[in-house]
Amino acid sequence: MQPKWIGPRFGGAQSRRRNRLQRGINVLKRDNVLKRDRANSEDDVCTAGECRGKATETEGEEAAEAGFTLIELMVVLLIMAILLAIAIPTFLGVTNTAGDRAAQSNLTNALTEAKALYQQNQTYSGVTTSNFQSQAPEFSWTTGACTSSPGNCVSESVFGVTSTSDGQGVALAVYSQKTSTCWYAFDLEVAPASGVFHSGTSFPTAGVWYGKSTSASSCTAPNPDTSAVGTYGTSPNTGQNYSTAAAE
Repeated sequence: MQPKWIGPRFGGAQSRRRNRLQRGINVLKRDNVLKRDRANSEDDVCTAGECRGKATETEGEEAAEAGFTLIELMVVLLIMAILLAIAIPTFLGVTNTAGDRAAQSNLTNALTEAKALYQQNQTYSGVTTSNFQSQAPEFSWTTGACTSSPGNCVSESVFGVTSTSDGQGVALAVYSQKTSTCWYAFDLEVAPASGVFHSGTSFPTAGVWYGKSTSASSCTAPNPDTSAVGTYGTSPNTGQNYSTAAAE
């Protein structure tokens, strides 16, 4: 008895298995593609708040890249100009005040040194510029004019109080370059006598009297016996300190 041929049947079963396997693989591939597409679509979708936030960020970036407008720049320049208009006068006022304070400080210290010399002989007679220089070498003493250089210049002049030759008084002068002001100090060691001073000069009592001359280009200590230096003590406290210094 001859066996039947079953090859094609076996071959048909294998083919069906391969087809089912291929269909399974295709289904898996399709599922993966769908999952990937779904994930991408979810990334592209945003809520209303998220979309507004993204739009705001985009607008902010665009505004930052846009820079300033001409009007904004003009407003900034205007504000800077106003601030400068306020600050510059204030700065100049402080600078001028500091210059006057420095000159007044030098004058006060020089007066202290001069009075120390007076105590040695009870008179300023015979006291020379060299004596002043030895007593206070930190200053540049002179009987001439002080200008802006050197800044520690002190002009000095000995004068009479009860007579033109008694040497009981000394005038000192210091120049403030910042305000072009000459500051004076007059030291009267005794009460003044009538008719000794110039007709344009008047000191009521002994003591230290202060004066000033504005718009000055230099500063020379005057001699009250021969020069008009102003009237002191005509109103309360006139010339008794720097703030009430009498004008020459």
